Amino acid sequence: MIQKGLNAWTASENDFDQQLIIDLGSVKNVTRVATQGRAHSQEFVQEYHISYGSNGLDYARYKAAGGEVKILGKLTNIHGEGTSAWTAKDSSYFQYVTGNLHKRKEIRAVATRGRFATDEFVSEYMLQYSDDGESWRVVSDPDGYEKMFEGNHDGNTIVKNEFEVPIIAQYIRINPMRWRDKISMRVELYGCDYVADTLYFNGTSLVKVDLLRDPISASRETVRFRFKTSAASGALLYSRGTQGDFIALQLRDNRLVLNIDLGSGTPTSLSVGSLLDDNIWHDVVISRNRRDLIFSVDRVVVQGRIRGEFSRLNLNRALYIGGVPNSQDGLMVKQNFTGCVENMYLNATNVIYELKQGYETGEAFKYQKVNTLYSCPEPPLVPVTFLKAGSYAKLRGYSGSNALNISLEFRTYEMHGLLIYHKFKTDGYVKVFLEEGQIKVELFTEGSPKVKLDNYAEVFNDGRWHSLMLTMAPDTLVLSLNYRPVKTTKKLNFFTGSSYYIAGGKSGPRGFVGCMRRIAVDGNYRLPTDWKPEEYCCPNEVVFDACHMIDRCNPNPCEHGGTCTQSADEFTCDCTGTGYAGAVCHTSTHPLSCQAYANAAGLSRSADIQVDVDGSGPLAAFPVTCQSYSDGRIITAVNHAVASSNIVDGYQEPGSYKQDIEYDASRAQLEALLNRSHSCSQRLDYMCRHSRLLNSPSEESNFHPFAWWVSRSGQRMDYWAGAPPGSRMCACGVLGSCKDPSKWCNCDAEHLISDKDEFQMDGGDITEKEYLPVKQLRFGDTGSHLDEKEGRYTLGPLLCEGDDLFNDEITFRISDAVVMLPAFDFGHSGDIYFEFKTTKENAVLLHAKGPQDYIKLSIIGGDQLQFQFQVGDTPLGVSVETSSRLADDHWHSVSIERNRKEARVVVDGALKNEIRTAKEPVRALHLTTSLVLGASIERKDGFVGCMRALLLSGKPVDLRSYAKRGLYGISEGCVGKCSSSPCLNNGTCLERYDTYSCDCRWTAFKGPICADEIGVNLRPNSMVKYDFLGSWRSTINEKIRVGFTTTNPKGFLLGFYSNISGEYLTLMVSNSGSLRVVFDFGFERQEIIFQGKHFGLGQYHDVRLSRKNSGATMVLQVDNYETQEYHFNIRESADAQFNNIQYMYIGRNESMNEGFVGCVSRVEFDDIYPLKLLFQQDPPANVRTIGGILHEDFCGVEPVTHPPEPTETRPPPFVDVTSDDLHRTDEAILATVLAFIFLLLIAVAIVLVRALSRHKGEYLTQEERGAEGAADPDSAALAAATGPRVTKRREFFI
Repeated sequence: MIQKGLNAWTASENDFDQQLIIDLGSVKNVTRVATQGRAHSQEFVQEYHISYGSNGLDYARYKAAGGEVKILGKLTNIHGEGTSAWTAKDSSYFQYVTGNLHKRKEIRAVATRGRFATDEFVSEYMLQYSDDGESWRVVSDPDGYEKMFEGNHDGNTIVKNEFEVPIIAQYIRINPMRWRDKISMRVELYGCDYVADTLYFNGTSLVKVDLLRDPISASRETVRFRFKTSAASGALLYSRGTQGDFIALQLRDNRLVLNIDLGSGTPTSLSVGSLLDDNIWHDVVISRNRRDLIFSVDRVVVQGRIRGEFSRLNLNRALYIGGVPNSQDGLMVKQNFTGCVENMYLNATNVIYELKQGYETGEAFKYQKVNTLYSCPEPPLVPVTFLKAGSYAKLRGYSGSNALNISLEFRTYEMHGLLIYHKFKTDGYVKVFLEEGQIKVELFTEGSPKVKLDNYAEVFNDGRWHSLMLTMAPDTLVLSLNYRPVKTTKKLNFFTGSSYYIAGGKSGPRGFVGCMRRIAVDGNYRLPTDWKPEEYCCPNEVVFDACHMIDRCNPNPCEHGGTCTQSADEFTCDCTGTGYAGAVCHTSTHPLSCQAYANAAGLSRSADIQVDVDGSGPLAAFPVTCQSYSDGRIITAVNHAVASSNIVDGYQEPGSYKQDIEYDASRAQLEALLNRSHSCSQRLDYMCRHSRLLNSPSEESNFHPFAWWVSRSGQRMDYWAGAPPGSRMCACGVLGSCKDPSKWCNCDAEHLISDKDEFQMDGGDITEKEYLPVKQLRFGDTGSHLDEKEGRYTLGPLLCEGDDLFNDEITFRISDAVVMLPAFDFGHSGDIYFEFKTTKENAVLLHAKGPQDYIKLSIIGGDQLQFQFQVGDTPLGVSVETSSRLADDHWHSVSIERNRKEARVVVDGALKNEIRTAKEPVRALHLTTSLVLGASIERKDGFVGCMRALLLSGKPVDLRSYAKRGLYGISEGCVGKCSSSPCLNNGTCLERYDTYSCDCRWTAFKGPICADEIGVNLRPNSMVKYDFLGSWRSTINEKIRVGFTTTNPKGFLLGFYSNISGEYLTLMVSNSGSLRVVFDFGFERQEIIFQGKHFGLGQYHDVRLSRKNSGATMVLQVDNYETQEYHFNIRESADAQFNNIQYMYIGRNESMNEGFVGCVSRVEFDDIYPLKLLFQQDPPANVRTIGGILHEDFCGVEPVTHPPEPTETRPPPFVDVTSDDLHRTDEAILATVLAFIFLLLIAVAIVLVRALSRHKGEYLTQEERGAEGAADPDSAALAAATGPRVTKRREFFI
């Protein structure tokens, strides 16, 4: 760069002889030049020449392709220099600044700045261009959307946008779309004068380029040109060769169609553009690199791959431009082109320029032109656009006549609209209108009833030009559409009125919205530009000399094959039969996999469904069979067209029998399924009779099998199913179980005469996913149809198990933990799908921002999902409220989608809601920050729980890979705090993911982990009684638990009684210290004694008692001793059920004078916890104490606690030490000086504080006189002359 910074080169004189010479030091390839004027001034150069040389003495002028000297520079500036800037009056989307270049220029770049030294700047804008200042076109991106150009991020930095395809125009309009504070900008346009070599074709014209002497044989070429026309169809470019190659470019029904064949016999067709017959210049680029093809019109790009195996285009006849002399292969139109073509380049050759040069010098040689002009006359057509339903024209005709004739051409996308209305001078009227896209006539005349004529079945709102003529005479009406007249004869008696309403102005159907031309009333045609103000309405709703229509269906905004229809205002997508839903057919209606289907709908055994492995991605859905097994496995089966058993006979040569396998899915679909599955396999069996398979044994160097299978990538495999790759074996060869031990396959064994009719078999499962599925089978050595050799093969379906997408789980265990994904380009249409489970009722699930745009998905109140977003300046939101809880610790799926028409949220595949977005302008959602999962970007309102199965516009994201990096607060898998079972004694763990809580309601314990004892210290006269109060229990497998400690080896622990049945159960400590269980359940009294342990030694014991085997077996477990079981012989007629239990006693029963002495806790009877009920805040009336007040006791058992979990600390944010911001010299110096001043001020402050704090303090002391010099207190007391005295001492404090 010359003169970096604020300096600039200034010539000594201001004349045309000044020059700046730059020595580059050596020969360089210079590709571009950028200039800027002197800073903070109005001094700048607008145009300049460039000369170049290699020795500093001899210079050559840089010239354009046509030979003219190239003039470079800034075309114009809109307050681009200095500190002044353009500021819009209002900061709204409808502001624009227009630059008039006074003639057509070739514009290659635009540069912008904001207002100097302010925060007023435009950060995004659109560009429009025009040749006349009336008809404007928007610069589009390759996808056909309005291109949003990047603007500025501050007020002074220059941002330059270059155009890959230059803009050729006289007028440039900049429409700001995003801005800061106010719309302010400085603009520079870069380019040069535009030199056009033009040819006009009148429909009978053509240019012929002879290729016989100079044929084309190329693997790559580029064609560039511009054209404009008012005709809907015509041949633009054609050539062919003797080997079947051809290229055909044609305008067909307002669209450009390119057909090309490289000699394979299978043409490739691409189409792009729409409404190209608008008499406006259009830029065309065709670029081919071997079989890769790029086709562009007005910067809208379509790409394709040419069919066939050839890559060279061989043309050796003639190249025709603008038309052909006769019908040719590849052309779908019959007429030649009518319109203008300019600057047609074939590679680097300007064909029109060479044609002109050849004819001017008389040496045209290979060029021949017919009926062409070197100019571009304007066609005698002036269209008029009716922008709104309220606009119309009111034209005069002959009044009082008994005949009328009115004709016009129209084009529209509207379903309804009034085309013509005429009121007769006598009673009655006639009107022609669109209804559901069809043309209809309503007629009412004096003396005749009203009739409606509907003579055309087709629709006419397809955006094409259609001609219409209405002719009426006595008793006759003729309506002609596209030169197809239909005559209606009926009694007609009328006289014409004076006025004809065109496109509206009368009640009835809504007004016409679209374009018209060639409007003639009673044979009189007037140009719309000659209409008087009183002849049309309204000035701002009618546009002359231009057809302002937008084809909103091209490029097709409907995804996945959806059908697009449109009106003047918007498009609509019909997704019927596509397998997708939504406003643009973006979201798949099929499950992602069999696993997803089982998760959502449940899968009992088998189901035939369609799966869409990439969701909203480009892959279509395909049929599979889902199979569910009792062990939880989910298998996906993809079938093929080959029969289950196939005979191979009469193919002797190796591999001479060939069977291609066609699956129900494409290779791309199968690869996506294979990559996502845990494992896959495919069964392949071959039954043989005297037919060899692998011709084993063999070495790698001499491996010549008779049969093999081919992998999906086309690789010939060297092993049979059931053996490992590269083994050259069958399964029996690996296991050593082949019929002939010297062979590696059963089919390779030598067959004896005695078993000539016996079949052998080799087969197994192919489990290598990288080779599956089998693409082709090849067999040989099956002799002829007359011998005994024969083979039979069976190939099973492709079987895949599981879906790794749903194993890609991570846990957010801390509320401020996040996963930061790369910035996600939502663009004009995008979606995010994932599944989550949590118990948190309010949390941010994901968040991302741009300079102005943002997206945020949140859980609100535990039962609502809210998607908030902003595109431009209007924040929007859409919510889905669920009837069941989202914060229920179960998996829930969510899909958020934003497209050109709406934003929508789908929860659990069924609940959905959408919100309509603004119609115009269509904006891409621009996000620049990371896509943050688990919290907001500021790490607030964090989510705790699990996420899995994240898809961004159909592309899976590997969440586990982020967890493997050791991110703060993120774990692999879905692992909550309750996974370690922290709640003891059957307490219920309530998951919180960042913590947990224990529900101890169904235990006999309390405390944070259900480990705190609830007991009672009993005295001899104490007892606790639980009354079942009519809710009497009858049990056959009761569960009883009690804990106790005592030093008194006797007493009643726990008992259950029924006065109704007389049945009972008592648990007690005997006088010998043993544990006794006595019960009678109606069949006979039984007693169990647990011996070998003394229970009166003050130790704590835990006793569990239960029954099983229909009450015939009593199970007794004491502490950690071995469980003891006691079996009882119960007669079949006996009842082992403990019937009608009425009371439960603890300590003693009402018939005892003395009871248990000690501490009792953990009392449980099935789901009843009497001690817990007794000591709760408001105990129920059916549990009470007898024998005095009892207090809760923990029976000397200290509660169990878990060790504290290590505390996690969020690491500090990463700081890029290489950042330029940390190494700016001026900032470093300033920081050093400020730090030094700060430290100096601190030091001064410390000194001043200590100086001001220096003061004299006084304190009192009591000492006896005469004791001043004593060595110790005793000596002082002896030496004291008088009693103690009080005196003041002084001491300085600093």
